[in-house]
Amino acid sequence: MLRTTRTASTPEESVSAPSRATDSISSKLFSSFGDLPSDWLRLCGHADLAMDREALGVFQRTLADQCRCWAVIVYRHELPIGCAALCLFPTELADVSNPWLARMRDRIRTFWPGFLRLNVLFCGLPIPSGASHIRFRASADPREIIAATAEVDRIMRGLARTNGARLLVFKELEETTSDLAQVLRQAGYIQGDVPPMHHLNRSFQSFAEYRDALRSRYRAQIQRSQKKLTMAGFEALRGRGQPFFEAHWSDDAYPLYVAVQQRAEHKLELMPSSFFREMARTLGDEVSLTVLRREGRVCAFTFAITRESTHYNLYSGLDYGLNNEGDLYFNLFYNDLDQAFGSGATSVHLGQTSDSFKSRLGSSAQPLHFFVRGSSAWMTALLRRLAFLAFPALPRVRSQDVFAR
Repeated sequence: MLRTTRTASTPEESVSAPSRATDSISSKLFSSFGDLPSDWLRLCGHADLAMDREALGVFQRTLADQCRCWAVIVYRHELPIGCAALCLFPTELADVSNPWLARMRDRIRTFWPGFLRLNVLFCGLPIPSGASHIRFRASADPREIIAATAEVDRIMRGLARTNGARLLVFKELEETTSDLAQVLRQAGYIQGDVPPMHHLNRSFQSFAEYRDALRSRYRAQIQRSQKKLTMAGFEALRGRGQPFFEAHWSDDAYPLYVAVQQRAEHKLELMPSSFFREMARTLGDEVSLTVLRREGRVCAFTFAITRESTHYNLYSGLDYGLNNEGDLYFNLFYNDLDQAFGSGATSVHLGQTSDSFKSRLGSSAQPLHFFVRGSSAWMTALLRRLAFLAFPALPRVRSQDVFAR
């Protein structure tokens, strides 16, 4: 809900007074994505899934017990020039996949509850769309981009003080030479890399047509995996919309997603089962579900969204004990690509990680970056000294020439 005020007296209020009188810059802060006005849509457009008001609303409602969210709209002379989605997450600093470290952490937390856990304020939400969560109007000039970025940073610093956030992070930025990046560097932010997003920018009528367009060695790999799936007694089901989702999202499915998340190298959010159900209800036929099952039991799934000509492979679940029997991980992607091509998508977002496999599918890797600073000068100074250890540069992912023509 928008909280209207005449001054910027607290960080959670709508900032109606100009923060920089020379540029006539003002901003409004919203504590609910459900209250965003049409100015948000004017800045982002309908095709922008990462900034979709309804999708962000589902995220905020279903993860209310894990995080807090805000939205910022920045104005210049009352014209909207930029916006951002913010999220406050308690973030683990310990590698919980290490049993010894996890046990030690749990013992210490009996008398120090916040041990190895920091509140981090993100400009960005952990929705794996591979996009940032800051936007500028289409015709924005460098001066407006600089002013809007500085205003978002100002708002974030106020929220960090009020909510005890120790780190501020702008995430999933594609460019490091942009005006936005320059502003962040001047504000003391430190750059780091995140795993790249894999894009397959090709158009086919079906997965069979895609497979036949590959060079023989890549085509043979797919055919072996497809045969292995069938011989092991698995079947693939694909469909769109809430009715299909409700018919095939069983009690077996959600624990498979949890298993994948527990193995993830970078852990932040854990989407509840209600997130998937509400997203299917809210976005309707834009939501697709691919299911691999045997003897009626779901053994793997992929949850995806197609928005206009772009298909987003977002979340998967997998029974790792059965994976090798039918190459379940590979076949999930093959069947989801069939969904994507059948919908008319010309760009498929295959997600992050699994670089080698996704390169063999013909994807290109889009480098992504983050910018981080501490909420205090000493924290930023410490980060800068440890940056070479804490934020090592990631190797570039090579594209493979997989298509025969």
